[in-house]
Amino acid sequence: MGVRAGIINAYGDYEDVLRDIRQFTSLANGSEVLTKALLGNYALLDRGRPLEDLRNSIFLTALSRNSRCPLCERAQVCALDHFLPKNHFPEYAILADNLIPVCERCNRLKGDECDRVNGLLMFHAYFDEFPDTEILFTEIDVNDTVSIRYSLRRTDGTDKFTFGRVEKQFEILDLFDFYQMEAVAELTDQVDLYDETYDSFGDSGLRSTLSALARGAERKGVNHWKAALYRALSRNSEFCNGGYRKLLTMPIN
Repeated sequence: MGVRAGIINAYGDYEDVLRDIRQFTSLANGSEVLTKALLGNYALLDRGRPLEDLRNSIFLTALSRNSRCPLCERAQVCALDHFLPKNHFPEYAILADNLIPVCERCNRLKGDECDRVNGLLMFHAYFDEFPDTEILFTEIDVNDTVSIRYSLRRTDGTDKFTFGRVEKQFEILDLFDFYQMEAVAELTDQVDLYDETYDSFGDSGLRSTLSALARGAERKGVNHWKAALYRALSRNSEFCNGGYRKLLTMPIN
């Protein structure tokens, strides 16, 4: 089989590779010459090169998410990630389905991550749906300060293999700490709003506001980091009864 025919077959096998990467080897299969040739195709996506329009069209897909990174759901996209790393599968170096617009942070942390032993791949923005049962939880502790901790817990409706993929994604991208820092910024910026709501409507009014924010965030997914955050806050009596004022002394770590 020629290289061209092999690439066409590999493109046709792409979704099967995603389902069980353990069953597949790269078309290059250790050939440095073929690997180098296939990797060289990626430069064709650069500005002014023949596949520039393909690169632009891939970035346009991010507009449906307001150009937010699908991996962390926070930062703006600015790079193309090879879901199956091009160093492992160079035949997919310019396959549009394998190129995901992501932020710089996630692109750097993900790197060449590709578990070909256990088959635990991260979630593919085009082909995978994140679990729609609640597995991301936020713990709120109000003492001298307000502390926030994110955690994952497998619940009914999420199988062990899928949950393992979620755990892997959070570990690789360091999402627990990242979401904690984002939560600090999110809430600190809203202290004045909480003051106005609490002064006018008391703890029940603040709880209603937080619940509404949780429902709004859940439109992006029940396990969006803001949804988990606001659900926990709305259920925390100490926070809703004036404890939110301790946000200004919230620890970062």
